[in-house]
Amino acid sequence: MHALCKQTSIVTLLLLASATAAAADERPWKYTAGIDYSTGDYGDPADTDIFFLPVSVAYTDGNWTYKATASLLEIDGPGTVVGGGGDGIVVPGNSTQTKTEDGLGDTWLSASYFVEELPTDAFYLSLGGKIKLPTADEDKGLGTGETDYALVADLFKPMGRYTPFATLAYKIKGDPPQGNLDNVFALSVGSDYRWTDDANLGASVDYQQSATNSDDQLELFAYLNQRLSPQTSLMVYGYLGLTDGSPDLGTGIQISYRP
Repeated sequence: MHALCKQTSIVTLLLLASATAAAADERPWKYTAGIDYSTGDYGDPADTDIFFLPVSVAYTDGNWTYKATASLLEIDGPGTVVGGGGDGIVVPGNSTQTKTEDGLGDTWLSASYFVEELPTDAFYLSLGGKIKLPTADEDKGLGTGETDYALVADLFKPMGRYTPFATLAYKIKGDPPQGNLDNVFALSVGSDYRWTDDANLGASVDYQQSATNSDDQLELFAYLNQRLSPQTSLMVYGYLGLTDGSPDLGTGIQISYRP
C-alpha cells in the first residue's frame, strides 16, 4: 500500500521480475510485510492520519502468481476517509472533530497471469484479478463492509537499465447501505532504473477516479528497492498528493523474504 490511489504498479513490476527469478531458482513462495503512514486534510479543516500495516504471502506456479494480503489499520481523523491500503474512499465533510479507530483491515486475494505469448521485444504483460473480502469493521470506518473486485493489466518493457511501466485497473465497488459508490478507473505510469545489480529506484504518476463526489486522486510516488541478500529485499518509498482526493504526503517501508 502506498497512497489512497496508489495501484502498486512499482511493486507489481518488482513482483513480476522476482516471479521470473523464482521460477528459475525454485523459490515460489514470497512473504512481505510493511508499514505505511500518510497524512492529509482531504479538503477538511482537520487532518486525517492513517497507519497501515500489511502482511502478504505470494505463490508463483509457472506463469501464475497467487497472493493474499491481510492488514491492520488505524485512522485518526474526522471520518472523511473510509478504509485504506490503496482502496480507501474519501467522503466530503467539514468537521473539526476527530477520533481514532483501529482494527483489522480488508483482506485482498488476487491471481495474475504472466503472458508469454506476446513478443518480448515489444513489451511484457501481466493480467490479473483481485477480490476484496470485507474483513474491516464498517462501523469504525475502517472499510465499507462490501465486497469489491478489480481487473488489472501491468505492462513494462526493459530498455537497458530503464524499465518504463504502466498499470491500468478497473475497480468494481460494492455499494454500502449509506449510498452507491461509482466504479472507477486507475492508471499509473512511471519508470524503474537499475542503479546497481542489487538496487533499483524509480518514480511514477498515479491517478484514480473518485468513487464519490470528492476530487479524483493524483499522486507522485518514488521508491528505492535494495536487495539485502538472495532471499531478502527492502523497499522504502514516499509519495506526494496533488489533489484533495489524496493525502498531502506519505511514506513507507516494505521487506520481502523468499525462502
